[in-house]
Amino acid sequence: MELVPCGASTYYIPGPTNVGVFVRENRAVLIDSGNDESHGRKIFQLLERQGWALELIANTHSNADHIGGNALLQKRTGCRIAATPREAALIDDPALEPLLLWGAAPFREICPKFLQAPPSRVTDRFQAGDPVGERGLLSFPLPGHFLDMAGFRTPDGVAFVADSVFAEEILEKHGFAVCCDVAGQLQTLHQLETMEAAFFVPSHATPGKDLKELVRYNRRRTERLSEEIALLCATPRSREDVLETLAEAYGIEINPVSFVLTHITVAAHLSWLANQGVLRPRGEGGRLLWERTA
Repeated sequence: MELVPCGASTYYIPGPTNVGVFVRENRAVLIDSGNDESHGRKIFQLLERQGWALELIANTHSNADHIGGNALLQKRTGCRIAATPREAALIDDPALEPLLLWGAAPFREICPKFLQAPPSRVTDRFQAGDPVGERGLLSFPLPGHFLDMAGFRTPDGVAFVADSVFAEEILEKHGFAVCCDVAGQLQTLHQLETMEAAFFVPSHATPGKDLKELVRYNRRRTERLSEEIALLCATPRSREDVLETLAEAYGIEINPVSFVLTHITVAAHLSWLANQGVLRPRGEGGRLLWERTA
């Protein structure tokens, strides 16, 4: 585990989920806490070696790979945790995430640590756009990927943009990014394309000074998925029909976890297309079908 400087007082820790660190007067603010307790323990040891006291974890959102180290770090340091209100509900009670993804009490196969982190206590709730903590951190909204995701800009001008964009190789491997609000996702991508920052740190892509090409690639993938779903529904299909066809087309191996993540993404695109007047839902027998309006 290493600290990579990206501003005068700002660093990121590379990993499956990039974690941010902003330091002032030997007091550290983390932006997210990594995948799990093991990652949290390594972060704790890294901060100790630097002589930095952990003051606050600013969580971009409540997915387990972003809050996995929260519980251990909060227990060891007594640090505060900040999140937007909707994300805070799932950080306080992570069992809500598999429930949300499944739509009912979950079965055990969708409750691994990848979808359900240990609970931690959110002490600071903020609205995206508000300052966070006392070290000059400023939040900004990043709707689309999850319930109420936020990014953070440090006083050095480093922008942490969470899961708003994904690396090309990740999208090629998994087919498409998890999304629960397509309108919000497109709004976020438009915002990022015009955003100025000294340095950008996405959670699942290589950090750098320019994000525009990656933003455009992510937008094309999002728009293409909506177009594909609209074309599929020229013949009325259920959500599961659409999911099955996309899984085959993109080579997605369906298991309980990939199913619920793909399911919510397909649902988001169906909602978007219906709200745009492209599709409409109708009941037939025991199924809800989606069909073209013209």
